[in-house]
Amino acid sequence: MSDDEKKPLAGGEKKPLEYRVPDSSPWARAWKVAAGVGGLGVVCGLAGYTLDPRRFAFAYLMGFLTVLTMALGSTFFVLLQHLTGAGWSVTVRRTSEFFVAGAIILPVLALPNLLSLGELYPWWHHRHEQRGHEAHRQQGSAAHAEEQGEAPAAPSQHRAPGGHAATAEQREGQPGPEQALQEATLEKKLGYLNPTFFFIRAAVYLLVWVWLSTRLFRYSTNQDESGDPSWTVKLQKIAPVATISFAFSLNFAAFDWFMSLEPNWYSTMFGVRLFATSAVLSFALNILVALGLRRAGISKGAIHVEHFHDLGKLLFGFLVFWAYISFSEFFLIWYAAIPEETIYFHRRWDPDSWRLVSVSLVVMKFILPFFLLLSRDAKRNLGLLGLGAGCVVALHLVEMYYWIMPHFQEGGIVFSAAGLLIDVGCMFACVGLYLAVVFRRMLDHAVIPVRDPRLQRAIDFVNA
Repeated sequence: MSDDEKKPLAGGEKKPLEYRVPDSSPWARAWKVAAGVGGLGVVCGLAGYTLDPRRFAFAYLMGFLTVLTMALGSTFFVLLQHLTGAGWSVTVRRTSEFFVAGAIILPVLALPNLLSLGELYPWWHHRHEQRGHEAHRQQGSAAHAEEQGEAPAAPSQHRAPGGHAATAEQREGQPGPEQALQEATLEKKLGYLNPTFFFIRAAVYLLVWVWLSTRLFRYSTNQDESGDPSWTVKLQKIAPVATISFAFSLNFAAFDWFMSLEPNWYSTMFGVRLFATSAVLSFALNILVALGLRRAGISKGAIHVEHFHDLGKLLFGFLVFWAYISFSEFFLIWYAAIPEETIYFHRRWDPDSWRLVSVSLVVMKFILPFFLLLSRDAKRNLGLLGLGAGCVVALHLVEMYYWIMPHFQEGGIVFSAAGLLIDVGCMFACVGLYLAVVFRRMLDHAVIPVRDPRLQRAIDFVNA
């Protein structure tokens, strides 16, 4: 660590400086810029809703997923530090705590999604539609029987598609074998996939995340005011229970909100995929924001190259983990070749445009950052580290598009002015409003936990 980076505590000074954002810093205006972007996004999104409500539903879910991964990934990083009692990360932990604090707005941002569920999920009206189709088939059968002078058959007498006793008209009203299998599979899931239970689970997830947001951030900032080390003890005590709650809520939210876009598809690894991509994003965002605070002189040497080196190691390690999980899911589904599983990847590979997106994620989100961050020197080169983190963040937005938009329509990507307005508007609205909360919290508190009992150890930290 250089002499300049040790200046805040030179001369035996024990009390840490107040690492506050000055009014003259561009960071003091960051929340206003984010709020402006969010406001513009709201206007564009509302305009897009009038043009295509269904596209708006999918585009907004994509924007919400982007914000959710920011908040959940940062929550994981903060919980990890308290679980392990880490000392090195004290000076960079507050950066993630600001993103955790932004989760307070998640219930508000979730409302447009909760009002558009009928547009998103094929199972939402399934039971009602099934009853309507059944009534329609029964009416048709009764009418046909009356024309032939026969007594109408009871519903239980209808045979499966292709049954020899079924008439041509009856067969026309029945689904094909594959569709019948999908309908039967979906019927088995409707005990879980039903609107009432969905809303209950969504409320539980949001309450858990808001609870984590307020507890983790408030306890840490309370210690800034009082200097009482018991706040650190409290954070370490709640960390195990908080981690279990975090893990369950993240996994089941992944199943409910994103995997059920294709209700006949299933993957036990999907929740882990959401966790992995959230963790990778959180480390990349932490690096970029910490670099910005360092260059603006706000962190005053408390965040130095040793911290960036460790953040680079975490980013690199979880990037490999993300690639491992993503490839493992793809490989196992490809090897088994079960139709209910392969449908997910057929949507993202058969059309040429989606195949290009799939390949770009492999090359640009994994291979390029992998070689950028592989060596020790690269992790300690702040320019290369920032480039790698920036690449991960940019491709994360592409990955969110890859997760959601193939369910909007069959076939390849279709570009249009209205579609672009809706997609960009919804992304701006969600990300802008969320970051406005994050950056506004940054003005109210120090960017470093100034009275954490392990602060000096973190400032003096040197990698082996």
